[in-house]
Amino acid sequence: MDKKWSGVWWGYLISFGMVVVVTAAGKLLEALPAFTPYNTEMLYVLCVAISAIYLGFGPSFMASILSVLAFDFFFTLPLLTFTVASQQDILSLFILSVVTFIISCLSPKIR
Repeated sequence: MDKKWSGVWWGYLISFGMVVVVTAAGKLLEALPAFTPYNTEMLYVLCVAISAIYLGFGPSFMASILSVLAFDFFFTLPLLTFTVASQQDILSLFILSVVTFIISCLSPKIR
């Protein structure tokens, strides 16, 4: 296997792992009384920003898509579906996707 391509795939794997860790941390932190699911959105934005800075456009773009899907699936009602019940959640998902996509697109300028 070519070393150039194997290094690229590690970036995608690391981005995927960061989204999984943020999702697990968000589910664990739900037990705290002051914690809301919307706090998890900020962790997803941080995950995408770290991916953009250190891993590049592709892994950060994948992390942004996975972050929006994970937040919808695990943190918006009804849980464990991709259905969104409230207008506030629709707006929140839209803003999360726009912010993370912008961060991903600006990653070449950051690096």
